[in-house]
Amino acid sequence: MENEKRLSMDRRSFLKGALATGAVSAAAVTGVGALAGCAAQPKEGKAGTSASSSKGAGAYDFETAPDPIAESDIKETVDADVVVIGAGFSGLCCALAAAEEGANVVVLERMDHVIGRGGSIYAMNSKLTKEKGYECSVEEVAQRYKRMMGYHSYRVDGRKWMLHFNRSGEAMDWLIDRMTTASSVGGDDLTPVMEHWYEDPENINGEFPGTHEFLDGPNGKGPDDNPQQDVCANMALYCEKAGVDLRYETEAQQLVKDGDKVVGVVAKGKDGYVRFNGKNGVVIATGDFGQDKDMLEKFIPWAAHQTEFGGIWNGSGHKMAYWAGAAVDKSETPAPMIFCFQWRSITRQVRAFQGLMVNEDGRRYDNEDNVISHGGLALMHQKGNHAFAIWDDDYANEPQWQNHRYVDGPKVFDTPDDVRAYWQTVVDGPGTINMNGSGDIPVKMIKADTVEELVEKLGLPKDEALKTIAAYNGYCETGVDEEFGKRKELLLPIKKGPFYGIECTPWFLSTTGGIRCNEHLQVMNADDEVIEGLYCLGSTVGDMYNNCYSTHFPGHNLGGTCLTFGYVTGRYLADAEK
Repeated sequence: MENEKRLSMDRRSFLKGALATGAVSAAAVTGVGALAGCAAQPKEGKAGTSASSSKGAGAYDFETAPDPIAESDIKETVDADVVVIGAGFSGLCCALAAAEEGANVVVLERMDHVIGRGGSIYAMNSKLTKEKGYECSVEEVAQRYKRMMGYHSYRVDGRKWMLHFNRSGEAMDWLIDRMTTASSVGGDDLTPVMEHWYEDPENINGEFPGTHEFLDGPNGKGPDDNPQQDVCANMALYCEKAGVDLRYETEAQQLVKDGDKVVGVVAKGKDGYVRFNGKNGVVIATGDFGQDKDMLEKFIPWAAHQTEFGGIWNGSGHKMAYWAGAAVDKSETPAPMIFCFQWRSITRQVRAFQGLMVNEDGRRYDNEDNVISHGGLALMHQKGNHAFAIWDDDYANEPQWQNHRYVDGPKVFDTPDDVRAYWQTVVDGPGTINMNGSGDIPVKMIKADTVEELVEKLGLPKDEALKTIAAYNGYCETGVDEEFGKRKELLLPIKKGPFYGIECTPWFLSTTGGIRCNEHLQVMNADDEVIEGLYCLGSTVGDMYNNCYSTHFPGHNLGGTCLTFGYVTGRYLADAEK
């Protein structure tokens, strides 16, 4: 009952009520400012999550601002034009873009180094996409966006999406110029490539070209690696050369307000508290809130139970923004990134498995022809939030998914025997894989000489599973899927041993959104009024995705809310553009 009460709490009341008792009543700083509280450290418990105890009836701990830091405890004051909270990709892009235009920039990072994850960065009309023949007109992107707006139920900010279209090519060219010459600042020269994409001949669930990746650094030799770490390491070196004051092991604690305007932030470093004033603005670039179970339960209750991984960060920036008066996304439900990475262990591509999928009752449950995000969500409707992929030896001969990982690059596998050899390494492997720095994912691939043996090893009900496989083989013979209408090119029978299977589970990678903002990335309150002086970037940016983060534009978050929005906001805060 307590959880039901808390989850039914009206969010608008929270934003108006809790903030009134937190930010508005906070004590003054240096006679003019008011401190708004920020997240306390996660309580002891499971993997960096906070406990679910509440301060009062119907409230989570994070909804109540802590007491303001006493002015007497602040040891130092640092003045800057721009203060960026977070040295991830979005924060580094913003800081460098601002510094290159002459702004005095400070970046606060609670870790002792920068962190990058993944590597897929989506941009349209960069010089690389044009070189490869994939320039996109505004009419073409309008068609793409109409489709995507429908996937997001039109509960997203079309102006921010168009900002990405209009400026992502410029931002990507800016990044390419720096990544390919990073040795000039002591970094690693990287090679920009375009990732291949899944083309759906039905033009329904396919992906779009435009995903960039930077290879040939120490962390990014190929698709099994984490090339974004190399990008962020290079960006930090560029920031240092441009004069950015990078403060590592310095955790932002409380925003500073002068009336309704955010003018700075108090952070805790090795030697105590320091106040950082941002004359032109304070930028929140602190990543997701997936490690705070209370925030997941409140904002994304339908997905909060899917995995123990849940994300990387604890939403400290979100909390600071809320206590300063910010509203949550207009949909009131930030979107999670939910994929199924066991499929990656079948094809070595971040793509849905389009062969036979059955649930724990041994029955098909959907048309398997999907993208990895939507296919992952479909798993959540099944018993135990899982399902099972089943295929046979002939799958190694199937060319439609035996694709190129990169445009103009080598195939993922040169021969069908290479496919079979890869499957054997997974069968013999440790039972986990690491997916681009996103954690270890359980993978237990089963190999059997007969279908009956495979079904037994997967733990499926034998009679029902064999009945399903027989019916599916019949559809493959006739070329007509009588259950779900999957196109005949994907109807590949399960007849030739050895046979393979794997349990597939949804993987809650991260959260996206959570802070309401306009197309200038200015944070807004519940009345859609700008909170002057406060901006947000990266995974904090609200109203970019709804329901779930879609992979139809692979790397849209890194390419949009991080690179493009970071680049444009940095220039804006340096008065380089209006």
